Amino acid sequence: MSEKVFPSNAPEIEAQRERLAEAGGPGASSPSASTLAHRAPSPFWLDRLLEAGLVLSMALYYYAGNSHLGSGPFFHLSPLATLPFLFVFMILCWYRPAMAIALLPLSLPLYLQQKTVFSHYSFSAAEIALWSCATVIVIQALVWRRRWPYWLTWSELRARLGPFLWPILLFLGAAAFSIVIAYNRTVALRAFREEVFDPLVYLLLALCCLRTRQDLVRLLLALFATGLLIAFLGIGQYLDLLAHGASLSDLPRINTVYGSANSVGLLFDYTLPMGLALMLMPRVTTSGFLASWRCRLLTLALCLPLVFVLYLTRSGGAWAACAGAVIFLIACAIADRRLLLICGLGLTLLAGLGLLCFHSNISSYLLERHANAQGIGTLTKRLYLWESALHMIKDSPITGYGLDNWLCHYSLNNVCHSTNLYHYWITTDPQTHQPTGLRYEPDLSHPHNIFLQIWVSVGIVGLLAFLAVLVLFFWLLFRILGHLYRQAEADPWLVWGTLGIGGAMVAALIQGMVDSSLLEQDLAFCFWILVLALLLLRVLSKTPWRSQSASVRAM
Repeated sequence: MSEKVFPSNAPEIEAQRERLAEAGGPGASSPSASTLAHRAPSPFWLDRLLEAGLVLSMALYYYAGNSHLGSGPFFHLSPLATLPFLFVFMILCWYRPAMAIALLPLSLPLYLQQKTVFSHYSFSAAEIALWSCATVIVIQALVWRRRWPYWLTWSELRARLGPFLWPILLFLGAAAFSIVIAYNRTVALRAFREEVFDPLVYLLLALCCLRTRQDLVRLLLALFATGLLIAFLGIGQYLDLLAHGASLSDLPRINTVYGSANSVGLLFDYTLPMGLALMLMPRVTTSGFLASWRCRLLTLALCLPLVFVLYLTRSGGAWAACAGAVIFLIACAIADRRLLLICGLGLTLLAGLGLLCFHSNISSYLLERHANAQGIGTLTKRLYLWESALHMIKDSPITGYGLDNWLCHYSLNNVCHSTNLYHYWITTDPQTHQPTGLRYEPDLSHPHNIFLQIWVSVGIVGLLAFLAVLVLFFWLLFRILGHLYRQAEADPWLVWGTLGIGGAMVAALIQGMVDSSLLEQDLAFCFWILVLALLLLRVLSKTPWRSQSASVRAM
């Protein structure tokens, strides 16, 4: 079965853009193109202008009339008065839908500051950008029909998804069913739309529209730029706190646009490894920008703001996650398996010796970290949270309790009024009868473990589907890496992309063991963007789903 990497009837601008990208950029243009450079911008600068136009038009639409982002007259315009900005975005999207789709990650951090679109209906920037792009793409497909350059038949789409199709459909079905059994169906429906349906719609649109290596690189760079944007906001918050008299000893944890510093760390799990991969990736070529010291130096300069803000969050889970991503990237960069085994055994031995010699200090540090007024640390409270989640799962292991319905069954709180339900929170230890500290935080919105949260939310079917996606993800990741490393001259951008998304998934899963790294709108988009990028990498690297020997046996 053949797969189309490039649309056969794409506009000439797309073909010219890809030829220039493969040749190394605008500097590789022909003499005739350089002659016309004085009359019109080069394709490189045209792309930059279009990217700036897309970002600026959506930012102006989202900020104008959004009272959550400011108090001046500009932030209190009527929704109708801000529509011209949205029309500009959609016009630019009509011209380059692939570019608009690839830049969508830049809209993810503002999902809590939603804009009123009409009446009392409010949506995040990611949702507005997504459905604006979807509207343009559907109209294009209806107008151009078979001449639409991004058209995929069902068999081609099925080939791109491969074995991921059924776990994704199962996860979607389990999430949809959770609305039916949820105590608060309104909340469950909203969570389904924001955290499951919209990200999967984005996955589908991107699989159709993103075809070239340049599209993939733009997507991953946009994801990294999202973390960089939050890092700059974090530095601004840090300087503002210092300007208002806060000392370094009692400086609050940096949380930027989020309500929690851990949320900043969770976003960095998905973004910082993209930069780390550029610094730590092996040299698969001796020439080009990615093989130069300038690339490493520039990447280091761009990663430093994220590392600094990550330190200011004081999120132990995020620190451990990024450390795990670094270890993963170093391990992937070691080609010699014997050396890799020796390094792995040595690292394990050092970790074991450190734990043996300093176990008392380590346990005290972990248990007393971020202690409340009663001296109870966050790790201790997490242990009781996990116990509460396991009790909930024991009573409803098959169906769970519905998306975002944890609080209805967990505690008495002001978020979900559920006085007629049994509440599972553990306020005193049943053995020691000492307070657990959870009584003072009745509005903890999830069990702080990605697998427990999915099981409580969408049941055992959803959890198994999610686990299947993870298994397939790492199986395909190492398959692509092996395929690229076996090539004499592997494409360095594809190697970087594969390492970056692998490190990001490792980091997300590590912090996900003590936090929520999926069922939030920005994190759900980030997770499925990693899956999407891996599927695109498989096509661009021409990695088959099955080995040739397996294909021969099947015949």
